[in-house]
Amino acid sequence: MVGYYTTPNQLMTKIRTLYSSLTLEDFSEEGTITLRNNSDGKGDFIAEWKHPTLAKPTQSQLDAV
Repeated sequence: MVGYYTTPNQLMTKIRTLYSSLTLEDFSEEGTITLRNNSDGKGDFIAEWKHPTLAKPTQSQLDAV
């Protein structure tokens, strides 16, 4: 299941809380993490996770933050 977040930057904030070593550069167009919003009312979601050392957070991890 894909987790969706409707508050602007809520998903990025949760991810950065879990992984404090991440920077805004990780979320840039050249970064390792791609967040998307399809403008379908469901909000942001992790579209792609290519970070070399950090595992993509699970929905349970995100919900716990």
